[in-house]
Amino acid sequence: QPQNTVPDVFIWMLSSNKRVAYARVPAKDILYSTANEQRGKDCGKIKTHFLKV
Repeated sequence: QPQNTVPDVFIWMLSSNKRVAYARVPAKDILYSTANEQRGKDCGKIKTHFLKV
């Protein structure tokens, strides 16, 4: 199985400069490419992410 070499993207919610919640998004799902078959499934889409505490 090939492995992804691009690290995941983290979305942090900050409060008073402290990390209070986060969401982890696999980079392969949001990567952009000019070739349609190489784009991530969520590339260019608006998506809701639920944050973990």
